[in-house]
Amino acid sequence: MIVLKYEKTGRACFISHIDLLKHTARTIRRAGIPVKFSNGFSPHALLFFSAPLALGVSSIAEYLAIDTDMQADEVLSRFNANCPEVLKASKVFTVLKNPNLQGRVTASDYVFPTAYKDIDLSSGFVVSYKKKGEVVEEEVADKILGVYNLDGKLCLRLATGNNNLRPDRLLPRLNEICGEDMTAPNIVKIAQYANVDGQLEEVDSLLSTETQNK
Repeated sequence: MIVLKYEKTGRACFISHIDLLKHTARTIRRAGIPVKFSNGFSPHALLFFSAPLALGVSSIAEYLAIDTDMQADEVLSRFNANCPEVLKASKVFTVLKNPNLQGRVTASDYVFPTAYKDIDLSSGFVVSYKKKGEVVEEEVADKILGVYNLDGKLCLRLATGNNNLRPDRLLPRLNEICGEDMTAPNIVKIAQYANVDGQLEEVDSLLSTETQNK
């Protein structure tokens, strides 16, 4: 099993997750990467993605697991030779089985294009957004797992998975606090984390460990 770490930047941030699945499958076919298929009445290619990214948000830390017998370096080379620059892979890992990142990832780091500001979450953090045409107000302080200064920029660690907090839903409140006019394409996901024995471990580190132990 091979895992690619790839980006979704530039115009690609406006591609829906469904369209990304189709585009990636075509890229892999063009690249001549042999993918194993499931058994059963309707077999499908064994490709496994990390959780969908909010539409319009960019990322340099997306993951794709491919069930193939091809060597890791060859997969990386062929994938990058056949995909657009905005979806290039930066790293490749070899693991024994599907790491199930969509189910295991519980947090992600996002950088916002504004100067770092210490945001007080002790009194709550209510955001307002539209969902199915209705305005929803939600208290999300418990889903903001950390506020960090990353090279002078504001970085937030947000809950991912079953308790997901989309970063774009924070924008109206953050723009008010920071005096900015940020939009979703300005946000960049830079890391994802899995819960390992009660502690958050960055996915790159997790995959490296599973590579060594395979």
